[in-house]
Amino acid sequence: MNRIFHARVPWHTFFLLLLLVIVTLWFYWERSGILAVLSLLLMVVLVERSIHTTYTVTTDGMLLISRGRFSKPLSIPLLDIHRIEQVRKVRLGSYCLNSYLLLYYASSTGEEKVVSLIPSNEEELVTYIQKLRRK
Repeated sequence: MNRIFHARVPWHTFFLLLLLVIVTLWFYWERSGILAVLSLLLMVVLVERSIHTTYTVTTDGMLLISRGRFSKPLSIPLLDIHRIEQVRKVRLGSYCLNSYLLLYYASSTGEEKVVSLIPSNEEELVTYIQKLRRK
């Protein structure tokens, strides 16, 4: 059975969304219709990407990274994953503002590639991937 992990929406995405709302309202106030429509489209893409980002671990040993309807999904075989690092940046005392996973894997050409993941439950995703890699 496939296991789906949803993405966590970081604080800076909410900040960017608020900024886009303010900019859109400003463009409407100034009667710049084209710029207002462009900022609305940017808002739609941001919300779509935030809501529909999922990380699916399949039973046949693949990790499928889907970042919304507007982007192409990435599939990585679990056996090609070299290591997973948990990165924590921008600390305020004991609280961490940015945390994400760096996934190092070998591409089909043999070169090492890196992809960042922001799952809502980082530890559970890492342990599930490690468990399936051992099988």
